[in-house]
Amino acid sequence: MVAPAVRLLAALAPVALLVAAPLLLGCGGAAATDAGVCAGAGVCGAGHCVAGRCRPAGALPSPVDARRVLLPPADLAVLQEDGDAAAAPGVPDAIALGRARTGDVVLLLRFAPTFGVDADIASAFVVLEPVPLAPPAERALTVEVARILEPWRSETATWGRQPRLSIPEPAAVARRLPTAPLRIDVTSLVRGWARRRMDDHGIAIVAPGRDAVGAAYSMGISHGTGPHLEVYVR
Repeated sequence: MVAPAVRLLAALAPVALLVAAPLLLGCGGAAATDAGVCAGAGVCGAGHCVAGRCRPAGALPSPVDARRVLLPPADLAVLQEDGDAAAAPGVPDAIALGRARTGDVVLLLRFAPTFGVDADIASAFVVLEPVPLAPPAERALTVEVARILEPWRSETATWGRQPRLSIPEPAAVARRLPTAPLRIDVTSLVRGWARRRMDDHGIAIVAPGRDAVGAAYSMGISHGTGPHLEVYVR
């Protein structure tokens, strides 16, 4: 195997932005999975695909009176199993989730919550912005999430020295077209922060490399805001 490739982003200061909670819209173009994640109309039976999940008709992913809290990562690392990115040192401007040539990708994220451990969390999403004009993936891609179970730092994390993770679970489907921000449902993980688990060290986004093209998302270097956490607090 080619030596593992690592792409690290410098730590970002955690700054929260509180605004009125907007309505989150559904997506188009893919089938629902057994975990209820989806990316299209007409795949959720009697329900609807809203913010990446099959929900009952009329259900919203958060109450209309909830506050939206936006948090950039306090630390972030991009770990790539393989691919031509190994020859390019420095921070990646973007990553291609699901691209077979790159192999599996693990995005490590740690956030500094500002809403308090007793906050009533209605829903939470890690949001990735698509790269403008990037070629679309050949098919819709399922993205998984897991809890990070060990301490880690972007300066030392590598593919061979990545922290242990919980068992990844499907959390979103990256659709082919039209490109739109990908909201990855991490509600259960963020609610768990209130329990102060000693083995809770952030969120991992996991994307198996199975597509010829992959879905390209910005890391916020030259365009876009990069990955961030969107939390709806009642």
